[in-house]
Amino acid sequence: MDDSSTLTSRRSVLASAGAALAATAGCLGSSDGGDEPAAYATPAAAEFDGVVDGQWLESNLDDAHLLDVRDEAAFGESRIPGAYHFPNAEMLDSYAEETPDGFEASPEAIAWTLSEAGIEPDDDVVVYGAESNLWETYAIYTLNALGHEGRVSLLDGGFSVWDAAGGETVSEAPEAQAATYEAELDTGVVATREFVADNVDEDGAAVPILDMRSPAEYWGVDERGDLDRFGHVTGATNLNFVQSIDDEAGRLRTPEELETLWIDDADLSPDEPAVAYCQTAIRASVGWFVLNQLGFEDVRNYEGSWADWGTLSEDDGYYYTTGEDTGTVVDTFA
Repeated sequence: MDDSSTLTSRRSVLASAGAALAATAGCLGSSDGGDEPAAYATPAAAEFDGVVDGQWLESNLDDAHLLDVRDEAAFGESRIPGAYHFPNAEMLDSYAEETPDGFEASPEAIAWTLSEAGIEPDDDVVVYGAESNLWETYAIYTLNALGHEGRVSLLDGGFSVWDAAGGETVSEAPEAQAATYEAELDTGVVATREFVADNVDEDGAAVPILDMRSPAEYWGVDERGDLDRFGHVTGATNLNFVQSIDDEAGRLRTPEELETLWIDDADLSPDEPAVAYCQTAIRASVGWFVLNQLGFEDVRNYEGSWADWGTLSEDDGYYYTTGEDTGTVVDTFA
């Protein structure tokens, strides 16, 4: 399915959503009480091109390429039909790293997994996890960094909402496919160590840099990992990633709430570049994803994040700030 048909079919499904669909026997979203589960049809899916919900997936299940990022046990117990496992270990351990010689990527393991799933670079893909959270967005970011040409979307609410709504599930292992996936890296979505250093000096940052960790990590009070220093990149603004997620519904916050958080309160503009980071680039992928959905044209995820920056030295131009109540913390939904 191409981008235009994907968007059109999604909008048409959403336009027909509501009480009539919920009351139709056998439709996803029906229950014995006739009530739709919370987050079954989501505001983010209605607004954002890179987000789909259960209603859209039910109508497009036969055509969708699905990647499940839950743990292996959960995937083996029950999955959405057609889904293949996308292990987080491959995303975290095999994709890329910052080395003394700079950023290095090794996409072979991920390319093999995608080939086994029957996915080719121009296919549209839907990623889901237990809910809407960080591994899902990191998978989407990773595919974009691999140069994936098709649309990669988030199933808002994830497997939990699909299953609660009576969506079809299977337990048998999927059969390996025979596609060929050749990755062509797109480093335009990656902020390398040197990219960050080029935009930071002792007085601040030349571009918006978003620290997606907790305020305690940002201040250097919560020390994680065997690192040489703790705190934040000088000039970075703290915006804990959990603020972008509606915990009760297990989905993204509404587009209006996300605009308030990122554009109004964090004072960001879609016209300027932005860099997100956390400890290992996983939590930061939530910010990377949300800003993309809000129309930001140049958003990068610092692949090394603080696990890399915390090993470096100001003597080499890698500036940092530490201490409680330093910097700027955005806590709209804290």
